[in-house]
Amino acid sequence: MKSNYLNNQFYRLITPPVIAILVYLLMLLIFDRLTDISNNFSPEELMFLIFVTAILFESYRFWLLKTEKNKMLKKSKLIKYTIVYSGSLLITVGLVYFLVAIYFRLVIGISEFSSELISFLIIFTLVGILFHLFYLSIQFLDKQNSLLLEKEEINRKNIEFELEVFRNKLNPDFLYESLESVISMIRKDNVEKAEKYIDHLALFYRRILGSRYSEIITLKEEKHKIDEYLKLRNYNYSGNLIVNWNLDEMENINVVPNMILQTLQLIEYSQLVDVNSKLEIGIRQSENYLIFEFISSQKLTPLPKFKNLKETIQKALGFYTNLRMEWQQIDHHIRVSIPKISIDD
Repeated sequence: MKSNYLNNQFYRLITPPVIAILVYLLMLLIFDRLTDISNNFSPEELMFLIFVTAILFESYRFWLLKTEKNKMLKKSKLIKYTIVYSGSLLITVGLVYFLVAIYFRLVIGISEFSSELISFLIIFTLVGILFHLFYLSIQFLDKQNSLLLEKEEINRKNIEFELEVFRNKLNPDFLYESLESVISMIRKDNVEKAEKYIDHLALFYRRILGSRYSEIITLKEEKHKIDEYLKLRNYNYSGNLIVNWNLDEMENINVVPNMILQTLQLIEYSQLVDVNSKLEIGIRQSENYLIFEFISSQKLTPLPKFKNLKETIQKALGFYTNLRMEWQQIDHHIRVSIPKISIDD
């Protein structure tokens, strides 16, 4: 940003004339009365001041760019700014004296111009100070913007990392329970049942890993995971975990990988379901949401586990949409609304 500002062609063309006009008006006010300004105005003098201002600004620019590139000066800010501003002061005094002397002696033909020279030196020194203050403010803003951009980049990477973890997440509790189920079946000599269970478990995780590089997938692809998940859970629930898909054209509905799966797990954590208690979930859609509806049979749930999964789902959704997940209890029914993902978003 600093170098862009110094090299900006519009800035380099417009600033010198504007500053020169202000300097010239100030000089007229110093040496003439207000009523005499219009009579004493000289286009030649104004052009001279524009030329001086342009030469000074280009010299400042060259000096600042050279000092910015000097690696030795970056080690100490005190030495750097001392050299930068003392050098700029010498540039101001040297150029102003040289150009004013040439103008008065060779163009106008006056050899005595000490009062005018002092006035020019004072005014252009102030102009130089303002130029460098502006440059310092640009440096400060550039540093602040760089810090903000770095912070945003870190936040973006964190969000992307969390989203990737969400998409590839292998629920450790579920995996542990699954392995326990396999061991239990083997101990009961249900080897054939255990083999089928392992086949479903392998297919379930294969489908999870198959979508780990996808930003979004269709609901039809997500349903394949759900089907395998339900088969696995219903080994323990005796078929009491039921999902009714009241949907058409699942290929046209987009979701974040594992979003529906984790929503079902969220519901499962909060509701009573076992070999004696049925949990039947209906899934339909509205214009912007997938809606899960079921009869409430709320159980005592470890709050952190339920709350953490709910927050994880919301964070993953926040990467794609401004709509939030909604959990509503209406009489004895619970409605969970999950935003659909639009390709345009």
